Order: sequence, then structure tokens, then C-alpha cells
Amino acid sequence: MADGGESSDAGTSDAGTSDAGTSLKNSCLGPSSANVANARLPAGYCAWTWATVANPRGLIVAPNGDVLVVERTAARITALYDSNNDGVSDSSERATLVEASGLNHGITLHGGYLYASSATRVLRWPFATGTRAALSGQEEVVTGIPSGGHVTRTIIFDAEGRLYVSVGSAANVDNDSTRARIRRFTAAQVQAGNVAFTAGEVFADGLRNEVGLRFDSQGRLWGVENGRDNLTRADLGGDIHTDNPAEKLNLFAEAGRFYGYPYCFSEFLLPAGVGMGPKTQWADPGFMNDGTHSDAWCRDVTKVVPPMLAMPAHVAPLDIVFYNGASFPPEVVDDAFVSFHGSWNRQPAQGYEVVRVVFENGLPVRYEPFFEFDGTSDTAAGWPHRPVGLGVGPHGELFVSSDASGQIIAIGYQR
Repeated sequence: MADGGESSDAGTSDAGTSDAGTSLKNSCLGPSSANVANARLPAGYCAWTWATVANPRGLIVAPNGDVLVVERTAARITALYDSNNDGVSDSSERATLVEASGLNHGITLHGGYLYASSATRVLRWPFATGTRAALSGQEEVVTGIPSGGHVTRTIIFDAEGRLYVSVGSAANVDNDSTRARIRRFTAAQVQAGNVAFTAGEVFADGLRNEVGLRFDSQGRLWGVENGRDNLTRADLGGDIHTDNPAEKLNLFAEAGRFYGYPYCFSEFLLPAGVGMGPKTQWADPGFMNDGTHSDAWCRDVTKVVPPMLAMPAHVAPLDIVFYNGASFPPEVVDDAFVSFHGSWNRQPAQGYEVVRVVFENGLPVRYEPFFEFDGTSDTAAGWPHRPVGLGVGPHGELFVSSDASGQIIAIGYQR
């Protein structure tokens, strides 16, 4: 949801030192009264409610440390800050920047503008870092985005000023991939504004609902994808929807490639004697007898790009951020955090957490729990949180929006 080149001010706090001698900040700065109840985190981490707002979705941390968040039910963008340094942003420490019909998720900063999206368009407003007043000069940047179906429109810029807009499928399983794509717009198109959605280059195709997009420190674009619901295939065990298809972590290494939807799905866990392991590509049952889309076709990497990592079915990943802060242990730097919103299409329900994706030699090797419910299940009455947006704060803390609980949660590390 954020711009790839965005950074935050460093801020100040007491510091420790890593094995490499780098000064590291303590980022457990919230009052104990704000601690998140029933949370389980790795040793040394803390979590507290930093702010409470209306149905927060996408967020971005501005260079001065302000947290800019889309409040979906209010269709507005709010700037949150902590001017008295008490570790929270209370009701007097916020300002409404924008109110515009339909704003629901996407947000980013680029080139002196604040950008946001509705289901059908991308908008922008002139923005100077530190602004805490209503913005004027609204402009339409991209128009005519197809409405309905999945309604989030994630937006992000690369270092060359090109804009990427992700649109998910119209249905659980569409007839083709026409809708489920990422389109890329040139810097010139963005500058001109009022560009038709169909004028954008098809940058990536066959993505059912690629909600989270983020660049890593090498300038590579990654995304997290939500797979289809209610999957059955007779020859693979019948009703296999509980643990399939995998939610996917994708690397967009080359423009114009196809990633499988709706013709293929990625295995997470199939019955013994049938499954071939996570990330294996299989033909979707609705297309496997059409004369083209076989298992072999789906496994042909010249036709379909497989995911870099398979994640559990129906956890609904909505954002990804690469940690570049100055607080968490050195081994976490350049790893990714992914928000699992949780999904209805599985019993028992799973997700409702933030996971850490561990990278080695620039590639993901596993995911592991990071911020989750401290119980035997993934959610319960005492765990109202459904993580959505992610951002790294000025002290190295990780901000997490939860639309279900209406909270912006801060996660810090105490050394």
C-alpha cells in the first residue's frame, strides 16, 4: 500500500547495540494500560493500542512519522500522530486530511501527492509532509476501474514513478483472467492524470486478488494473493477446501507474466498419497476438461509463474511490508511481515494474525507466527483483531491496522 521509496524520520529513544555495533532503538513506547490483551509475540516484543479510529484499512507512515490511514466506513483519510510523546495517538492527536466518496483501502505517497483509491478510480491531492489540515485540489488519476466483486484497489509506485494498480476478481471463480490483474501506468500517464484504466499496461495477469504489494530493498515487487473458496476436485480427495488452495506470496520479476488464476491453483495441503507438496500447481476443476488447462499446463513455468511461498488456505493476506526499521533484531531486517485478515471459508477459522516471512539469500524460506491470539485457536471472543495494513514507524515499531476492532496497533521491541 505504500510507495517503495518511502522512509520515516528516525525519531529518538534509548538505544542498544547489535552484534554488528549498529545502534538500535527501544520501541516498546506505549503505556502498559494500552497493552493488547491476549496477544502472543516472540520474546522481547510488545504490542499496544496506539490509536482507535473507524474501520481502518490501508495505512502509510509519512516521512515525519505521522500515520495516514484510510477509514473505510467514513470514506476518509486521517493523519494520526503523538505530539505529546506519551506512546499513543489520542482523540486530540489526529486530523482529517481527505473525505471522498468510496475511499476504502488503497493509499500511498509519491512526488508531493497523497494518492488513494475507491473501487472505480485513483485520486490524488497535493500533500506536503507534516500537513495536518484538510487537503484541496483533488484530481482523478485513473478512471473507469471495473466495479463490483473484490473492491480494494491497491496502489504503489516504483522508483521510476510508474503506478501499479491491482484489481481482484469479479467472482469467486471468473471465466477468464481479464479482471484479475495488476496494471502499470507510466510516469507520463500519471502526470497527465484522468487516464482510463484500460490504458495501463497489463503488468501481471492471473491474480485472483493481489491485495498487498510492496517493494523490497532490492527494488523487487512482491505481492500476497487470496485464493479461491469452496474448492473441490474429485480425484484429489473431493472437498479439499479446508486446506486448499494455498494463499500465495508472489514475486513479480518480469512484466507481462501469468500467475494461474482462474485456470490453476496452488497446493497447500492435500491428502497423503495425492498431494505433491506446497506450491505444486494443479488445474482448477472448472477448467481441467476444457482441452487446454491440465495439471501439466499449470506446471509449465513458461506458461504459469508458481508462487515463491505457499501460505495456509483462507487466511486472507492483505498486506506485506519489508522491515527496514532500527529497532527489531538485525536478523529481522529485510524479512517481510504479512497481515492475515482471516476468512469465513474454513472451520475452524484461521488467520487473524501477523506473520513474519523469513528470507535467506533474498528469497522466502518459511513463515512463522509473530502477532497472534494467545489461545489454542486463531480467534475467539477475546481476540477482536483482523489485521489489514502494515507500516514501519519512526522508532522502528510495526504499525498494524485492524478493521474489525478499529485499532491501530503498534508492535515494538525492548532490548
